[in-house]
Amino acid sequence: MERMIKLAERRNNKVIEELTLSEFKIKYSNQLISTINSYKRHMESKDVLKPFFMHSNKDYTSDFYANLQWNFNHFGNSDWYIERM
Repeated sequence: MERMIKLAERRNNKVIEELTLSEFKIKYSNQLISTINSYKRHMESKDVLKPFFMHSNKDYTSDFYANLQWNFNHFGNSDWYIERM
């Protein structure tokens, strides 16, 4: 069984829709790509001052999906958010 994602509006916390993870990836692909890029820029900026041997892994996409709800809600810029997974 695939995880269900419940989306809500930011203004009134009203639930918009409930999708599976694969449906969410298809329907909101542009929003998801821009949010992942924002997450990557943030993580890469944290590595600038560290020595090379202390840099984190460069697979930021899998790190993003590991905590999808928090990362999407904090690095995304939209009128809605992921309420529950």
